Amino acid sequence: MELSEAIVIRIKQIMKNKNMKLYDLSILSGVQRSTLSLFLNRSTKTIRLENLLYICEALDIELKDFFNDKVFENVEAKNWLKKTED
Repeated sequence: MELSEAIVIRIKQIMKNKNMKLYDLSILSGVQRSTLSLFLNRSTKTIRLENLLYICEALDIELKDFFNDKVFENVEAKNWLKKTED
């Protein structure tokens, strides 16, 4: 599973547990709703680390605890090309 997909799953999981809607997350995190929507709907696969930190603060979870979940056990970076030395 791609890292970005695992992050989306984890955010949605915590939102569901807290009965939180996208609007609520946007207001509490300060991250624009359109930015959240694009990422959570997988229209974009990138999220700024700062925004993820704001999201974690809004979800009342530390970043280290956010990533301490089994969904991250087998993540990979797809489409990543390792540069080789010539």
